[in-house]
Amino acid sequence: MGKIFRRERLKPSQLRTVAQRRLDDAEWLRKSGQNARANAVFYLGGFVVECLLKAKMLERYRFMQHVGSPRDLSDQDREVWNLIYRSHDLEEMLERLPEMRQRMMEADRREGTQRVEALSTVCEQWTIFARYSPKMQTMAEAEVFLDEVRRVKRWLE
Repeated sequence: MGKIFRRERLKPSQLRTVAQRRLDDAEWLRKSGQNARANAVFYLGGFVVECLLKAKMLERYRFMQHVGSPRDLSDQDREVWNLIYRSHDLEEMLERLPEMRQRMMEADRREGTQRVEALSTVCEQWTIFARYSPKMQTMAEAEVFLDEVRRVKRWLE
């Protein structure tokens, strides 16, 4: 195993780069049209949103970029640290970004869009446990999910 797989803390800009690369991977698999690849499209699509939400959290809680260990943090800050560095729960991350949600709601009202609804749908549908599921999705279902991820991605960058 090379250095590419080394565990390291990423900056928000690096998380956005990773998000784009995983979206490209999901798109490539989607274009294959093979139902056997649909679960991977779902998984990668959700991971895109996870990376973008973590980038937003690191921007909101800037000091977390420099925290080595959570042991000296307050209980509340430790929860944030765990969401950024250990968790994959999109809904919990979204709860920690109320200002972002508020800005999206205001833009929805102003522009007649459905940013908050689309983001909530993605966050509700995706779970890290998708990587273990023996159930199979269809590529048609994966395409719909990936369309939502693409929409959400624009608003999270």
